[in-house]
Amino acid sequence: MLTQLTQEQWNILDGMRCNLGLAADLSQAKISLVLPLDRSRRFIFSAAGPEKKAETNAAGNIVFLSVFDQAEPLTRSENTEPEEITRAEDEPLITQALEANAVTEGFREFETGHFARLKVYPICDAQDRCFAAAAFEDREADVVFWDITMDFLRGSKKDHAANLCYRRLSSIDGLVLVNAEDRRILAANNAARHIYRVLGVGSLVGRYTNSPEIYWNGVDSVLQTGEAEEQELQQKGLFLDCRFIPLRIAKNIQRIIVVIEDITQLKLKDEELRVKAAVIREIHHRVKNNLQTIASLLRLEQRRAASEEAKVVLRDSINRISSIALVHEYLSGQGTETVDINDLGNGIFRTVMSSMKNPDLELEMKFTADNLRLPSQQAASLALVLNELLQNALEHGFENCKKGKLTAAIHYLASATETGETMATSGKDLSYESNNKKESENILLLQVEDDGVGLPAGFDLHKTKSLGLKIVQTVVQSDLKGTFSLEPRPKGKGTVAKVSFLL
Repeated sequence: MLTQLTQEQWNILDGMRCNLGLAADLSQAKISLVLPLDRSRRFIFSAAGPEKKAETNAAGNIVFLSVFDQAEPLTRSENTEPEEITRAEDEPLITQALEANAVTEGFREFETGHFARLKVYPICDAQDRCFAAAAFEDREADVVFWDITMDFLRGSKKDHAANLCYRRLSSIDGLVLVNAEDRRILAANNAARHIYRVLGVGSLVGRYTNSPEIYWNGVDSVLQTGEAEEQELQQKGLFLDCRFIPLRIAKNIQRIIVVIEDITQLKLKDEELRVKAAVIREIHHRVKNNLQTIASLLRLEQRRAASEEAKVVLRDSINRISSIALVHEYLSGQGTETVDINDLGNGIFRTVMSSMKNPDLELEMKFTADNLRLPSQQAASLALVLNELLQNALEHGFENCKKGKLTAAIHYLASATETGETMATSGKDLSYESNNKKESENILLLQVEDDGVGLPAGFDLHKTKSLGLKIVQTVVQSDLKGTFSLEPRPKGKGTVAKVSFLL
């Protein structure tokens, strides 16, 4: 008698455990993997072959049964925690299968007066030593796929669980069993029969998979490669997702399980979404064109304006419109409702610099951003804020200066650890320390910094008459739900503008 599982036996159980859920779906039965225990609750095993009983002594008699793992079909609602250990005398069919190393079948009373069909299969290693059992139980007793499911479990491996072909089934998935030798269909469940009745196929059982009305070339592919495959078929207006799973007996593929999922509605919804996405892209494209048309009209007005003040007002308005137009340009080209902030920020930076930079000013400019995307509404608000802060810096920050430096950056708060500064968010100061990443990883920081003349004496952001700064305050507070500050640089001359908000 063995007192512990061998590595081979553990590997067998681990392979079965990883695919037990799919097996429960295939069989539409509750499956329990059961281990035998002696009186001291140690593992014991039968060394008997299928043709003879185990030779056991008093110390080796099976006294308890331990549930190693258990699974029910995905569609069952009564999933309950299994009893980890039960007395062997309370489960005679399981005990008999373990002791005799043979399949047993009968009924189990799960509650007074109510019985379920029970079929127990011994689990053996390469030396035909029975060390566990797989018990299939179902109240409706549809056992047509139980034997083949046990063959599937015996050939299960841990790496199967990572293969999408081995994912679990829904209640409406079709299930078909194919003989590998002649490609003939041996069995089909109600869902599979219903799908093919819709396609005008009267009966699946007995037909061949290469027949014109079926034509599953995935069966031939599996027989050639030896690996499970998944294919999408279109037949008479239906879209079917078919999984072909090989079943090996004595290392040879004897059967193939075909799982059929009707994905017609999903395909129709996908097509509907693609049409809607195309319409949305066209809308963004037209909005961009309209905004650019408005900007062009304002440029004409700017050229005709008599006063310098009017020209400045029109120039600022053109830049604002162009910044928002950039958002719609990216949305129309990318086909998503999110915008790449790095591309957007660089576009705004170039637009403002080309329209406002004094040619007599030797200006070093730099823009950086983390790799992130924002929803269109936040992106439009951020674009407008960045435009206003750059315009404000160029218009007021370098007056009477010959050269200077202007930088803009958009980063996650947790990425800005080098600054060692703090910022106010929702009324709290959040540190840029690296150990604060978890709390701050959803906070975005826009920072525009220049080394120009700095803020005027007695400057108060809340009392400023600057339209640009008032726009920034309104957009940050109302749209982005964030905070805005404008302060002198900590070191040297210049100004630092910070905008922070939660994503």
